[in-house]
Amino acid sequence: MFRRKKWGLALGGGFLRGAAHIGVLKVLAGEGLRPDLVAGTSAGSIVAALFCAGWSPGQIEELALRLRPAVFYDPCSTVVNLGAMIAKIVFDFLRLPLLPRAPLGLVSGKRMEHWLEDTFQRTAFRDLKTFLAIVAVDINTGTRVVFTDQDACFPAPPEEIVFIRGVPVAPAVVASCAVPGVFQPKRIGIRLLVDGGLKENVPVETLSLLGADVVVGVDVGYDGEPYKDIRNVVQLLSQSLEIIGSEVTRDKLARFAHLLIQPVLKDVAPWDFGKIPYCIRQGEAAARQAVPALKKLLS
Repeated sequence: MFRRKKWGLALGGGFLRGAAHIGVLKVLAGEGLRPDLVAGTSAGSIVAALFCAGWSPGQIEELALRLRPAVFYDPCSTVVNLGAMIAKIVFDFLRLPLLPRAPLGLVSGKRMEHWLEDTFQRTAFRDLKTFLAIVAVDINTGTRVVFTDQDACFPAPPEEIVFIRGVPVAPAVVASCAVPGVFQPKRIGIRLLVDGGLKENVPVETLSLLGADVVVGVDVGYDGEPYKDIRNVVQLLSQSLEIIGSEVTRDKLARFAHLLIQPVLKDVAPWDFGKIPYCIRQGEAAARQAVPALKKLLS
């Protein structure tokens, strides 16, 4: 008996460049191509969670176009965090006692967490309309952590990957978006979690482990140019993560992705909210080019 191929869509991390995922979803929806499984890392986890919760690509686009920096960070608390982090480093270097615990990121992440909690409420993975997996990393152990439906069944994963069930969608997304040095890590249970991009920026291996017959990766880290001159600490951190993860990402895409969608996203800074419409258009353009190959894979 003929069995339809089950296919998965992996949405990668990339700060605001993650808006390109919206353009990809718009084109796929227009072609009647809906994935059976979706996995997201960092910015990709936000778009993936919204889509799997039943938001249309158009609704996600409307939400993205309304985003402003204040949704994600408070300049005053960022300055306080920076001062506390510097003081902690100095006190530790000089071995001075009595300094309280310092924050582990420039941005507390509370505003983003509140925004995500308001958006998803207490939505559980099992309540989603499409199967979802979200990738984070336990910074204390280096373990890749995948949040998913508590009813999911799949073969035992490799030792360095842990699947966690029963956590609501919002805290899982917060953990996946906790860029080291920028946002404070998210503690869930015994684990201190950060951006999943450290281990799997485009979660194609995760989809393969979850049983996808066809895996499509969307990599929003590509701008068609060499690395750029650094002008501030956020660019330094984001480009450092890209350099660290680029080789791992290329290897995983080569091994696990049957098709790669790679929008060309030039000169999009991490907080350049004015570039969101551009990112969406570039995502659409890349997806249109990929549609014939995807239809062939699924036929």
